Amino acid sequence: MRYFNYLKLPVASTSYVVLFLLLIVIFSLFLMTIAVVRKIIERRRYRVSFFKEAFSKGLTETEAEILWDYSLREGRDPFLTLEFKVAFEKVVDSYLQSNPEADESIVKSMREKLGFDTVPFFVPLVSTKDIELFQPARIELPDGYSAEVTLFDKDEKYMYWAFTDPFPRNRIRKGDEVVFVFIRKADAIYKFKVPVEEIYEEGERIIIKVPHTFSMQRYQRRNFARVEVDIRCKVGVLTDDGWKWYEGRLKDISGGGARVCVPNGKQKLPVSILSEVKLEFFLEGKHFSLNGNVVNEDLKEKVLCFGVQFSNIKESEQQFILKFVKKEQKKLAELYVRNRQ
Repeated sequence: MRYFNYLKLPVASTSYVVLFLLLIVIFSLFLMTIAVVRKIIERRRYRVSFFKEAFSKGLTETEAEILWDYSLREGRDPFLTLEFKVAFEKVVDSYLQSNPEADESIVKSMREKLGFDTVPFFVPLVSTKDIELFQPARIELPDGYSAEVTLFDKDEKYMYWAFTDPFPRNRIRKGDEVVFVFIRKADAIYKFKVPVEEIYEEGERIIIKVPHTFSMQRYQRRNFARVEVDIRCKVGVLTDDGWKWYEGRLKDISGGGARVCVPNGKQKLPVSILSEVKLEFFLEGKHFSLNGNVVNEDLKEKVLCFGVQFSNIKESEQQFILKFVKKEQKKLAELYVRNRQ
């Protein structure tokens, strides 16, 4: 019987080994083919499910196709664009930036149908596209000069800010990087830097055109989250004769303070910044009697509203309020989601 010197195996045995290896290769290719086919089928089913969900939300076939295609290009789950604003904005921004024939009206239509055209106060801003029209801000120029501006208009690619302060001529030009800082009511302070795209006059206004950005710094203004309420309360003001009491209403509350409004009639409330006050109210059946100091005022024609920062609040009382705020925020978020469906 012959032997191969390099294998030291009979010829018949070598044939069996080759045949065995060939079968393994064929079987492996078969399994790979099945996996590829299964993946194609699953992807088709996933696509059908996505389009069905998109249609149920009122999107057209063209709109659904855009979200599907650009989600896959960005490596994102297409379903997330239907439910979460952050995912949606990232995907449509990719569409607007990379497609020379991108239609802004289609993006606007999708945003409205999915309920992403407005951002409730308890949801942080995703990009500068979320800034509301007529939002005041401060613009800081490269040389340190700053001026007041207002968001006059916006589209899917640019913002148009109008100067409300005198325009700083010869201090700003196209290409300069400028910083915007603004306070969003009941939320936070936002800051972002963008290059100047264009400066032009429109009537008596000086307009500065800048691109949108997702890169915004957010600075929390308060240590505690707060929710809006409308609760009857008593406001005690410390005078030389002791505590004097007034009827009022709590308009918002947090673990650190509250906002109170009282009628501004003949009996005016004798308070000013840093005045010591006492608030008495019931929250979900629990009675509170909390001392605090006035930190801001907002005097209107018939109502005086002011912010109170609690002083020496007990840990148990603060935890009760924090749990209440968290529960109310959850309700607001659930209501917001239901209204979008």
